[in-house]
Amino acid sequence: MIRLITLVHLRPGCSAEGVVELEALVGGLSDEVACVHRTHLGKNIPGQVGAGDYTWDSLILDGDAGDILRAPKLLALLEGNDVIERLDSVAFEPADSRIAEPGISDCLKRTLLVRVPEETPPEIVARFERDILGMPDHIRGIRNWAFSRADPSLCPTGWTHVWEQEYLDQSGFDEDYMMHPYHWGLVDGWFDPECPQQIVDPNFAHALCPAETTILGWR
Repeated sequence: MIRLITLVHLRPGCSAEGVVELEALVGGLSDEVACVHRTHLGKNIPGQVGAGDYTWDSLILDGDAGDILRAPKLLALLEGNDVIERLDSVAFEPADSRIAEPGISDCLKRTLLVRVPEETPPEIVARFERDILGMPDHIRGIRNWAFSRADPSLCPTGWTHVWEQEYLDQSGFDEDYMMHPYHWGLVDGWFDPECPQQIVDPNFAHALCPAETTILGWR
């Protein structure tokens, strides 16, 4: 099972008709492309950082998925679209996750893509990853979550880590997550250029988009 996440950046001033066609194209991929088991195109809500206009999630199950992603033929289906300025993609095999509410509905899905420099000592990276994985134990607003390392052999990318969560509503992220002491007192130090423990590149990508049902619980 391979997850593919693509942040879709639209061309400024693109036509509304073209955007509707794009939404229809992506929505039909699971019927048109054999390897695509599930797909979801979510419009990013205001407040995104470096993530463009849409978050496109796909679940790849076919045995030839690796070849398709390396080509990358699946992404090529969108690259020629007139309304798209650029695509920013990352692929990976899901690693750590917890789907406590598989029946969640009308939720918000958060995607955070980050880069940790390759020269960072492995033991420091491991500490960073442990701190991220500790967040759901403290922050009740996180209903479902997944944390994975990007795999550039599946899809070329500069990102190294993918941190995803699902929330019941906006307050779950704005208040429960962002304002929690575990976040700003511990995890934020890995991101803050003024903090000695900072290792995460300040040019990250963050987006929230609505989803009718769980995306992280796809199987």
